[in-house]
Amino acid sequence: MINDLGDKAMLNAVGMMAKEEAEKAASADLGGDPKFSGWAPTLDTRYDIVGKGRISFHPTRRSAGPWTVAELGRNQGNASGFSGPGINRKTGLTSFTKSGGVRRQRSRGARRWNGRTAGKHTASEAVAAIKKKAPNVVNEQVGLTLRKFFD
Repeated sequence: MINDLGDKAMLNAVGMMAKEEAEKAASADLGGDPKFSGWAPTLDTRYDIVGKGRISFHPTRRSAGPWTVAELGRNQGNASGFSGPGINRKTGLTSFTKSGGVRRQRSRGARRWNGRTAGKHTASEAVAAIKKKAPNVVNEQVGLTLRKFFD
């Protein structure tokens, strides 16, 4: 019964603490505010209570890309490099004509190259801070629940 009384309050407290820690980590890495300069979305997070004693903590749908760039960096790898004259972008296979030659295709508009950046490991730092503070928040909420129940 004690668990039922304080479970939702405890999960909300942990979720709010996690959101604050994630915003602090993003602001520290991105120059004071949780946003890349020139980008519309901020690095927002959300939490959902998914079961008894469980929350799901993740970036919002709009901020998932900026969180990934803050964690890993921009343009890492060869995701949009030259593949060849007849490469199908969807399947990655080369297209051939009836006579067996490589099919020539018009080039599509390429993405603008903004350079490569190193990752700042923002999400990793946020998760480490959350793991460090979560037990204290849970202990505090359990104490509040016990005082409400027995007083």
